[in-house]
Amino acid sequence: RASEARPPTPGDSGTMAAPSLALEVFLYFGKLWDVVFWLISFMVFCYKGYNLPYPSNAYEMEFTYLFMYLLIEPPRLFLGSQGNKSVRAGPLWASMTLAGFILFMHVYYIVAQTFVLRVDYWMNIISLVFLSAQFLLSGTQALDFMRGA
Repeated sequence: RASEARPPTPGDSGTMAAPSLALEVFLYFGKLWDVVFWLISFMVFCYKGYNLPYPSNAYEMEFTYLFMYLLIEPPRLFLGSQGNKSVRAGPLWASMTLAGFILFMHVYYIVAQTFVLRVDYWMNIISLVFLSAQFLLSGTQALDFMRGA
């Protein structure tokens, strides 16, 4: 009969991989945090540019990284969410690849920036916590999706 479910075959649990609620929650709150992070970082950069003696071209380069972040982070979060919701590993792997660029930016802003204020340090630490959780959850989901396919 067509209405009966197919019995599982040996080695098949009969279940498919499902989207991760934990990943989706971290992606959602990561999006909200990114807005706060970017706005505060923009204001801090304006403050630092006006009040601190930057060497030539250093301020422009560091400020440019903030706009590069704005170009990379939203697509990364979108790919992670789409991959999770559509139960596809490809977008999750792409999201994890873009996470490498975001990781570089956060580490740069913590250890190599010309002037690192406490607010810079703690905002980037919070961002790294979100990034790490999203990366680990995306990796486990991508592996689950690949096994389930």
